Amino acid sequence: MNLRKSILLVGLLFATGSTAVFAQSGKLRKAKSAIVKFEELKAAGTAELGMSSLTEAQEAIDDAIEHDKTKDNPETWTYYALVYANLANLDGGEEAAVKATEAIEKAKELDTEEKNSENIHVAGQTLGQYQFNKGVAAWDKQDYKTAYDDFSTALKYLPGDTTLTFYSGLAAVQNQEYDKAIEKYEELVPVKEYSSHKTIMVDLPKLYLSKGDTTAAITAAANAAEAYPDDNAAVQQNIELNLITGNEGKIVSDIEAQVAKDPENKSLHYYLGLAYGAAGEPDKALAAYEKAIAIDPDYVEANTNAAVVIMNAGRDKLMALNDDKSISGEDYNKQVEDIKTEISRAVPYLEKAAALDSGNADALRNLKNYYDFMNDEAKSAEIQAQIEALN
Repeated sequence: MNLRKSILLVGLLFATGSTAVFAQSGKLRKAKSAIVKFEELKAAGTAELGMSSLTEAQEAIDDAIEHDKTKDNPETWTYYALVYANLANLDGGEEAAVKATEAIEKAKELDTEEKNSENIHVAGQTLGQYQFNKGVAAWDKQDYKTAYDDFSTALKYLPGDTTLTFYSGLAAVQNQEYDKAIEKYEELVPVKEYSSHKTIMVDLPKLYLSKGDTTAAITAAANAAEAYPDDNAAVQQNIELNLITGNEGKIVSDIEAQVAKDPENKSLHYYLGLAYGAAGEPDKALAAYEKAIAIDPDYVEANTNAAVVIMNAGRDKLMALNDDKSISGEDYNKQVEDIKTEISRAVPYLEKAAALDSGNADALRNLKNYYDFMNDEAKSAEIQAQIEALN
């Protein structure tokens, strides 16, 4: 991701009226004139060409800040902040940034009538840009803790800036400070017009899971799916979380709705199979898995689960048959053969799953269980040897 995206700053506004309390000194006037020239060049994208004007403004404002007539003037401190914020931003000087920070606070303190509030705000924005640039430099060095601190400091001067808030969250994620990341991301949840809003919504559940808060993760996943109902990542995450946490009954209708929208999405059919199976509807589960396999014959998980559904149904019938003491031996043998015929439907799925993933011990065990049930000792031994070879 390119973190060098610029932050759009509000245009610099300069007050033109004189202060009501103090007469301007020549030094203050000179500083104001010089900084205006510099800002004109900066606005045109040629700030470097205005360095002589900025230097002139610095020399003049340094004198004004020491002059008895202007040292307690809020306008003096405002322009002092503007000059040093720009100096910090251009050459990355921490000393200049400290001076700008102190000057902003001093200007706010003295400007009781708020005549300089707009220019104080611009100085803060410029200082915020400096902190942002520092954060980018720290990010490039993979120093994510410092990047987070710098981005967060920039937010003091650029409150509500979506890019800065997002980057602060990203830095916290990289530093595995999930509480801080969640705090930043949650600030952006209401800002749907933000370009990375979908990313934020989809990533929030993962952050909650990273800190072990499953309840919040499910809520965040539901919010993401609601905000972006046509986004597969948001919808599937919501489905997966509900399946993991045992909310199959709740999520079945949601999956069915998504399948109706995207009938060729193999994953949705697979999830529907999981939900139906957990809800005690094996026939519907098998149909869903078979639909997923029809879309992608090499879908390992769908092949495995289709086979398991068939084999479990056969097992349940056999257990019920064994419990029936009233059945004759002839009928028992006939029904056992019928069960074997039904279970044989699982063989293509079992063999496909084992062939697609030769290192999958579970797939091989399922295949061995089938041959055990069929009393095929040779095939059972062959599969057992394959299982042992994996170890």
